[in-house]
Amino acid sequence: MKRIPVLWLMALVLVAAACAPAATPAPVEPTAVPPTTVPPTEAPAAATPTFFVTGLVANELALAEADLRAMDVVDIQAEHPKKGMQDYTGVRLIVLMALAQVKPEAATLVITASDGFSAEIDVPTLTACTDCLLAFTDTPESFTAVMPGQSSKLWVKDVVSLEFK
Repeated sequence: MKRIPVLWLMALVLVAAACAPAATPAPVEPTAVPPTTVPPTEAPAAATPTFFVTGLVANELALAEADLRAMDVVDIQAEHPKKGMQDYTGVRLIVLMALAQVKPEAATLVITASDGFSAEIDVPTLTACTDCLLAFTDTPESFTAVMPGQSSKLWVKDVVSLEFK
């Protein structure tokens, strides 16, 4: 038996390794990637209520201008006691009364402005006034009481609440 020198043996091993097909690695299971946590999309914030109907009602109301504009909005012409004939757009007060479900024991309505001014009208007179409105103004979230045929003090500007007593 012939002996192969060690260097030849090492060279043979290296050549064999170089000529041998590359070993394919064993398949690797994909690493589970945790789902990316995406914060939930917040719903658009509802407009902050700026107008309230309270007091002797079964259903107190807290409304923003968008809520009022989504109601049955009407356009009327009315004679303002100091300004003459004017055009107004708004929601009839009798519609708001129905929505709030004014209780039968309510005798008066107090209309209050943002500066604290208030005026009072009896409910039977208000109910008979089909063109009395909570009118929109040029200023967002600002309303005017349109009270045709009533005293000028009832034409409250910048109305923030109606309270039935």
